[in-house]
Amino acid sequence: MLNLLLLYMLINLGILFLIVLFIVTVSFSSIQIVMAKEPEAILKKTNDNRKDNDKLIVVSTINLQNIEKKGLLKVVGVINGEDFVKTIPLEKLKETTKKLNVKFEMNKDNEIVSAHKPDEFFICAYHVKNPNNLKSISFDNQNLINYFDCNEGDIQSTTSPTKLSLFKIKSQVYNKTYTYYNMYSKPKVISFDTLSNDSIKSNNNNLNNIKKDKAKSDKDYSDKPVQVKIIVPMEDKKNTKKIKIMAMLKGQIKSEIINDVQKEFEKIGGYTIERTFAFDRNTDIGPIQIGDRFHVCVIGKELYPPEGSECEKRLIKHLNKPNSLAAR
Repeated sequence: MLNLLLLYMLINLGILFLIVLFIVTVSFSSIQIVMAKEPEAILKKTNDNRKDNDKLIVVSTINLQNIEKKGLLKVVGVINGEDFVKTIPLEKLKETTKKLNVKFEMNKDNEIVSAHKPDEFFICAYHVKNPNNLKSISFDNQNLINYFDCNEGDIQSTTSPTKLSLFKIKSQVYNKTYTYYNMYSKPKVISFDTLSNDSIKSNNNNLNNIKKDKAKSDKDYSDKPVQVKIIVPMEDKKNTKKIKIMAMLKGQIKSEIINDVQKEFEKIGGYTIERTFAFDRNTDIGPIQIGDRFHVCVIGKELYPPEGSECEKRLIKHLNKPNSLAAR
């Protein structure tokens, strides 16, 4: 009887030993599997970081405190030789939203330029309250200039995001445009308090003639493009091989790549390159008007230093002839 009891105990101990051995073996195998996967995860993370390091990032912070949550924002920019257009429906934002961050991401290197500090760029944001009614707006409407803001900046870093603000409280961009529009696009108001009857009659006739001329001018040029002439002096960069010229007006972006700058020099017999871009007068955010702001950029690897991207800005002063601006 004692022998049978001992035999039973030995069998149970053997079974227990086998169970423990099995658990240890499985656990050790699992540890090996986890350890084998860890280098792959680290490698993937390293590759992801390397991919992120190839990107240039610009973040535009748009202040919405004075913006009615109606219509849309059209955000446009030229950064590192690339153009960007983003449309943001405002009705989808909460009324309590005070700021909006718009991210622009691109390769640091492209066929035109490699990003450096302090390459220049610009971003503009246009607030369009009634995008569906733009086609019905007449050219003599006094509210043709949509609320907008533009800002030029320099690339601050090629490894971390560069930040730029729009619709700042003290921004004077829109005010300058609207003031110029009111001053030069519409007939001036004449005070009649100190004028004689004959003078009033004469000035009334002059004022009516001005209004007729303006109406005729608007009608004549309503379907004609608005021209922007870009002058690029290259005397200090005579060895340049390739450049890209870009212009933005009222949310429209035009560009041209000059693949052989040396051949261009031979053609013009000098070192000042000129290009003229024609922009549609009627845009998806309203008609181009006197006072609208336009930006131009000239981009190329050989332009560095000081900047591989150089930008300038000016107001539209003419609807019937080119608006010139030297960039560089």
